[in-house]
Amino acid sequence: MISKIGECIVVRRDTLEKITVKLDELDLKLQGILDDIHNSMFEACKKRIEEKTQVAKTLEEFEKEINENQGYIKAMWCGDEKCEDKIKELTGARSRCIPFKQEELSDTCVCCGKKAKHMVMWARQY
Repeated sequence: MISKIGECIVVRRDTLEKITVKLDELDLKLQGILDDIHNSMFEACKKRIEEKTQVAKTLEEFEKEINENQGYIKAMWCGDEKCEDKIKELTGARSRCIPFKQEELSDTCVCCGKKAKHMVMWARQY
């Protein structure tokens, strides 16, 4: 596609859509396109995380979900490094984050059964 004088073609890397833009509108249009790309990528990532996140309340569920779904596991944790080490040894998963927004999935640690302190996101590192 050939653009006319005073125009350029912008190609979105996320959709490969080609957009013809007048040069005198480029600043304004580019900002809108970049914002749209950002929002599109963010929503796609958020959806992928939601689809790939499972809940485990027991160590058996944890092992099953991490092996079958290979995504993230939400599970309660007592805060003891020994439990984290055991989970890593058994499943290859490590704690990835303790979300600010906590969910109380159960009262007990997924590993040892003691009183849980945090809901943690777990995953394998690839």
